[in-house]
Amino acid sequence: MNGEQQKMKCFLLNFDGYNILFLLTGGGKFNYQGAKKWIEDNLDSTEANVLSDVAFVMCLDSLASEDSLYFHVSKPPKEDTPAATFFTHLEEVTKTFFPNVVVKMIHKKINLAEDMLAWEHERFSMKRLPAFTLSHFEAYKSLDRTSVIDTRERIDEEKLVRNVNIIAEALARQIYNLTSQGSIHLFTEALEVQKDLLSAWLDHVTSLSRAAQLLQKDSSLLVTLEETMSRYLKDVKRTYLKADKRDPEFVFYDSSIYKMNAFNVKPAVFDLFLAGAIVVYLSLVYLLVQNFHLILGLISRFVQSGTTAKMNGATKLKAN
Repeated sequence: MNGEQQKMKCFLLNFDGYNILFLLTGGGKFNYQGAKKWIEDNLDSTEANVLSDVAFVMCLDSLASEDSLYFHVSKPPKEDTPAATFFTHLEEVTKTFFPNVVVKMIHKKINLAEDMLAWEHERFSMKRLPAFTLSHFEAYKSLDRTSVIDTRERIDEEKLVRNVNIIAEALARQIYNLTSQGSIHLFTEALEVQKDLLSAWLDHVTSLSRAAQLLQKDSSLLVTLEETMSRYLKDVKRTYLKADKRDPEFVFYDSSIYKMNAFNVKPAVFDLFLAGAIVVYLSLVYLLVQNFHLILGLISRFVQSGTTAKMNGATKLKAN
């Protein structure tokens, strides 16, 4: 470590111009309900409002693929604002250390006519907070972004580590006001991104269900995230989203347990023979009803014949 880096690290340890708030939100696939609820709760809070003095809100969307890093905004930041300065730091870091990575700002206005928002930062922009989203996706309608097959195998760990490095370097330069510092690399040696730790987190997160409608309050994923953040941060809180009973945007149903019964039934040929027997039976009943008078006549004649025979037999006995 040279003298300049030693001096820089000492400076970093003694500068605290910013407070960083980490927010892990759920319900991203449901129009960013987690972010919406958190914003509403904090804007309406009578206590100290954490949103009263925000430099900018950085939302992370997808960072594990491609050689591009897109800076999505609803309104281009004005010159010399914190968001504009951070974008400049992103460009400086990529040009110096990762020249193959393209950083580009994409401006997209919020379409209030749409039922679903395009990016999470739009939730904050609607409340007039300076916000942007970093993603390797250029368009929010990308098929890969909305796919349900975002499995572990589709993640490029090398590019994820690289993008984390880029964001960390740019954010550190922003916090410690290190504009135009050239080739100074802050996150080296013990401070650099640990690929093994990142890989272990990927294995853990992708092995569990993260769908909002299936995530339970005692989920091991939530417990692990909370314990990890409590180890490095202070004042870690977990909040729960409850839908408006009168007019909910989305309704989640608890999982139900159903009993399934399986029956061993006769083959289809049996049904065919049974149908034939029923047809024959109904045909006989029909013929019996239609010709009932004939049958009744036969029965009457048979009864009369029997009566006559008995009478003749009785007459012969008397004669004898």
